[in-house]
Amino acid sequence: MTLLAADLSDAARQAVLDGIDKRASTRGFWTPKLKTADPATLRLCAPHRVALLPLGRMQKEQRLLAAGKASPHSLRNLTHVLGWRFLIVNDQDEPIAAAHALMNDDGDYLLGELNEGPYVTGTFEAFQTPSVRRAMSRKLDGNPFEEALLLVAPAIYFAGLWIRFQREDPDFILPLDRSHLPAFVEVEPRKLLSTLCEASAKVPSDSHSAG
Repeated sequence: MTLLAADLSDAARQAVLDGIDKRASTRGFWTPKLKTADPATLRLCAPHRVALLPLGRMQKEQRLLAAGKASPHSLRNLTHVLGWRFLIVNDQDEPIAAAHALMNDDGDYLLGELNEGPYVTGTFEAFQTPSVRRAMSRKLDGNPFEEALLLVAPAIYFAGLWIRFQREDPDFILPLDRSHLPAFVEVEPRKLLSTLCEASAKVPSDSHSAG
């Protein structure tokens, strides 16, 4: 599966490949699917960046909404865009894990987390949906597709595939589960933000999952 990504870093991809090779040849993998896979057959696909929506920003936004004040904020200016994430597929083309490439203080990419779970298969499924494929084919019009990001709000256990265009009007998100909104159903950023901010009001502001 070949997917576009904004300014994909070859260094990030190579850091993940090198890190996987090193772990396989030294201490091995600890997660169940990677542990039983043949490292020589593993491949990377679906490169995308991660956008973090912190608890504090959601709660501040919710206070504005609750007071009936018009907020100038959008999802774009409330999120932090972090390093790269890749899906790892086995020799059966099955997504079995995700790998994160993080940048150190010297500006070099290193392999970060390797994880498994429903957000791995959910991300893979989201990339296959017709709406995402149509969006990613918009390359030549006045507002072309820009990139896909994994949007995460750890404090409220939300993850979704965020499809971004050069200008944000047609942006949409596909939630990866039913925690807050229907899974794999397009939601526009303003509605999503309102839903997530409302959910954030129930989380203690000193929560360890503040994101």
